[in-house]
Amino acid sequence: EVARQAVCSTATDDEMSCLPAHSSGATSWLSILQRYEHLLLFDVLMGGCIEYRNGDKRTVRALSNDHYCSAASSYPMMS
Repeated sequence: EVARQAVCSTATDDEMSCLPAHSSGATSWLSILQRYEHLLLFDVLMGGCIEYRNGDKRTVRALSNDHYCSAASSYPMMS
């Protein structure tokens, strides 16, 4: 219940509308809260010369200056 309240009190209406319809139960709300606390996660790396820095999906690094690469997140970002 605490996790649900934390998410509902900080998420915008647009963010709440993106949540899965089955987001009920403690496990679901805890996982949503954990993801919500770390919004900037790069879950898609494109190109052969890019990697997560120390396995952390919040930071990436290019391995070469000779190739193009990109990182993207499937989660909406807010400023």
